[in-house]
Amino acid sequence: MGKATMLLGVSFLGAIAFGALDAAASDPAAVQKVVDARVAKYKQIGKANKAIKDELGQPQPNLASVQNNARVIEALAKQIPSWFPRGTGEQAGVKTEALPIIWQQVPVFKQRAAGLAGAAHQLGATAASGNLDATKAAAGNLSQACKACHDTFREKK
Repeated sequence: MGKATMLLGVSFLGAIAFGALDAAASDPAAVQKVVDARVAKYKQIGKANKAIKDELGQPQPNLASVQNNARVIEALAKQIPSWFPRGTGEQAGVKTEALPIIWQQVPVFKQRAAGLAGAAHQLGATAASGNLDATKAAAGNLSQACKACHDTFREKK
């Protein structure tokens, strides 16, 4: 497949991810289903992140467990932009913590999601090396990647 064809395909998929729900946006029940699905996926990320923190708090952490949970976060983080089709922000009848800036700054949002995936990848690789101190530092970087997105794109609680 040529580069032009691949770029066209990626552009098309991006358009689908960020524009597919425009027509259904007038149906709050359909929008809420999308929001509920992304919340469930974020809960998976949170569960994996908690497992990492808990494991690294043990006297003798199992770095294979850290590595496995980092892989979960990496895989999900790569999907994050597709969880926010246009029209799934806050509107009448829809409850979400996603701020409108997500759809106003799509490239930045995608960059932050990629940063989370990269931090998770780095954590997994560091855990695989067996270096506990470096793994703890990489876990800190993962937390910062989460925070960078939350600070800009998520409603403050």
